[in-house]
Amino acid sequence: MANESGRHSARPPTEPDTDSASGAQHESLLRLANDLLAAADSHTAATAVLDAVLEMYQFPRGVLLGAPDARLPVLASYGLAEPTTPAGQGRSAAVMTALDQKETTVVRRLDASDEPWLAQLFPVGADLLIVPMSIPTPDGEDRRYGALLVQTPSPPEQGWRRIVIESLERVTAAAARALRTLWRMEHLERLAATDELTMIANRRTFNASLERELNRGARSGEPVSLVILDLDDFKTVNDIHGHPAGDEALRNVAAALSIACRDLDTAARYGGEEFAVILPDCGPDRCLDIAERLRHAVASAPAVRPLTASAGVASYPAHASDSESLVRAADDALLLSKRAGRDRTTLARKVSADERRLAVAQRLTAQGRLPADRRPSAGL
Repeated sequence: MANESGRHSARPPTEPDTDSASGAQHESLLRLANDLLAAADSHTAATAVLDAVLEMYQFPRGVLLGAPDARLPVLASYGLAEPTTPAGQGRSAAVMTALDQKETTVVRRLDASDEPWLAQLFPVGADLLIVPMSIPTPDGEDRRYGALLVQTPSPPEQGWRRIVIESLERVTAAAARALRTLWRMEHLERLAATDELTMIANRRTFNASLERELNRGARSGEPVSLVILDLDDFKTVNDIHGHPAGDEALRNVAAALSIACRDLDTAARYGGEEFAVILPDCGPDRCLDIAERLRHAVASAPAVRPLTASAGVASYPAHASDSESLVRAADDALLLSKRAGRDRTTLARKVSADERRLAVAQRLTAQGRLPADRRPSAGL
């Protein structure tokens, strides 16, 4: 059932519109069903929903809002301006009315004074249709997941038929079910990729990310650096203050590293009190400064006692030829920092071209991928 919101005119006409059941619209619905089944992530599914709706009814503009929690971020949009404030609960009274009343709301002649956030997205004076995206629960309540907003034709001589609104409500119901499933899958994937204690990347994600960045660097010719940090004398935190205090310190260190990282970097818990940060597009001339910044971030993390960190830094291809040798080079540099008195950063020793070739040959030999006549001799 449609609801009027704001400065509205009469309810849209309810007589059936045979045009809405055209073959083109049926094809769009079938494509949407297939697209939702094939969607690998929520962004792809949301885009498919909005594209189908715009194609079916030739709406000039639209946006899909939603999330598995109470927030309402923009999932997909078309033809809209960028909002200067983020979407969120309470940003739009009309959207919240539609969600609270669990029915489609028609906004006539959008007024910026009444709906400042919507007026950032849609033209002032536009007519909008707001369709809640929800799923019924066993207790009879609807679980809200978001809303579909589209700009309808203005002036509305042709009107809006009940069948159009019902069609959109069926689409949003299907979208809610598909997105709920994908959000659950994405949540499980995040859990599998995240260290349970610190909530940053775990060792498995680190390994995959390092391989991916090195492959990208090999194709583009851009360097990739690796920083491994170890918290100095961290055992005393657990021994004196207990493991809960140690866990809290590790969480704070992870948060500090995440803030200090660039957007393209990957911070991971490498194991125990060791952390690793992958630095794409960063060579030996820059990685030492970044590593020092990361070490200072560790020292600023709240803890029951002051923390320091030792760090080792290595760069591909200057210090290594692959992920295994890059980790080894950074780890060797970390050991040098420890032996030199801790609380410092050491850059790995640069290897020669001959050493890199030998390392590659030894690795291929160990994998059985190098012919016997090309294998390095035992004396090398």
